[in-house]
Amino acid sequence: MLQFLVFDDEGPARTFPLGNAYMLGRDEVAQRAEIDFRDGRIRCRLRGPDPAALCVQQDAGSMGRLMLQTPLLPQRAEPYLLSLELARQRIKQFIVKSEEWQMFDLPPAHAAIRLWEEARELFTLAVNDADPVSADRAARRSVVVAVDASERLAMAHSEVLLHRRFGTRAASSTTFGVGVWPGRFDAAQQAFVEREADIVSIPLTWRDLEVVEGRYDWERTDRWMSWAHARGKPIVAGPLLELSPRALPPWVEVWQNDFDTLRDLAYDHLAKVVERYRQVVGIWSLGAGLNVNDHFGFGADQLVALLRTASVLVRQMRRGARTMIELSQPFGEHAAGRRESVAPLSWLDRVVQEGLHLDCLGVRVRFGLGRDGLAARDLMQVSAMLDRLLPFELPVMVTGLGVPAERVDPAAGQWHGGYSPELQAEWATRLFSIAMSKPFVEAVVWGDLADHAGQALPRAGLLTETGEARPAAAQLAVARRRLRKPLGLLKVSARAAVLGEVEG
Repeated sequence: MLQFLVFDDEGPARTFPLGNAYMLGRDEVAQRAEIDFRDGRIRCRLRGPDPAALCVQQDAGSMGRLMLQTPLLPQRAEPYLLSLELARQRIKQFIVKSEEWQMFDLPPAHAAIRLWEEARELFTLAVNDADPVSADRAARRSVVVAVDASERLAMAHSEVLLHRRFGTRAASSTTFGVGVWPGRFDAAQQAFVEREADIVSIPLTWRDLEVVEGRYDWERTDRWMSWAHARGKPIVAGPLLELSPRALPPWVEVWQNDFDTLRDLAYDHLAKVVERYRQVVGIWSLGAGLNVNDHFGFGADQLVALLRTASVLVRQMRRGARTMIELSQPFGEHAAGRRESVAPLSWLDRVVQEGLHLDCLGVRVRFGLGRDGLAARDLMQVSAMLDRLLPFELPVMVTGLGVPAERVDPAAGQWHGGYSPELQAEWATRLFSIAMSKPFVEAVVWGDLADHAGQALPRAGLLTETGEARPAAAQLAVARRRLRKPLGLLKVSARAAVLGEVEG
């Protein structure tokens, strides 16, 4: 067992929400465990003797309410101090990423270094304080400062890499895209796509296409497909397979325990969809979130077989068609709650080892809900998660990018001061820079161009339901245009501004 002491300003905490809490093993793979809170302690009952880490939603002051984790800790009877272990892990991560990113040349005056040193000093005070209440206060301050330091390190690293990648050449003409909802087709969206977007992502939701068993409604999807193709916009379509309640028609869900029947139904459906759009789609998303497996109880072999069916079908109907699969919960907390779930990296490795041909990987980065892996995380965690995709040696497309422009779920936590149109714009531009600085990331696609009914992540559109542009729309357009021409080398003065600016 692992136990963690939790305090508030008055003493042992009386409450502590554990709705998003889960345990991690080696290589940050989520593992099943029983977690509860009572009498000021979090108790974690594990299923083996190995060290483990706890990931919980923690108040990080001005940095927001974020999912943060402890280091791997050996099991023992004596409890750990939660805030101290959260600070230890983040201070350690700063060192690890500084070495990995070769950022040890940051000057002492840089804000990231100053804040990291402050975090270490607060951590030292906490370690040496015999009073657990005052030690917790120092450790909690250390967490806030350490998260701030690591975010600044991630942004400094992204700016250096952006100049290294695009210093002498412009980005490709397919850098930024938006997702559109077939049920909405208006002048405001068309104008934005035509002017500011390189790629159009069009969903192919089974439930929305086959409105009645055996009868399809193609009209809404056809108009976006025809419009984007006529204007030379590359189209990403799919996912073809998504085994979630919001994606499947009710007459398909009844076959949850009959894989052979489901596979036959899926094949017939995919054949119709691919045949209709094979001449206009540039990249087919074969499947999204299959590894989460939280609705059907299929094994990994069966899920891979479904993917193989989709892949073969697409390539039979159009030789040379490009394909990808998407991770819908890239941090992998789903694997802690369901035996049939497969951790993201394990899933990608399984698919690649099975010999499925993929042209790129898709990863959805979305926060704003207290479920489905959408609880808020900081910029360093996102950057580190993207780095873990490098060994697969495949181009990566960040798909479904998004956060809401207002709070839609209190259980989701928050980034910095709370979701607002202005904060959405700040988050969007920072994530765009971090993603495009990675040499293996080829494009970023914002998940919802406009708000609409039935949105998976409410209020996350770049346009409101009335077509009014939010600040994020303009900021992303500026970020895209910035990469349309070479950035030039990072000059000494500019490098000083990036790496050595003293911020008040």
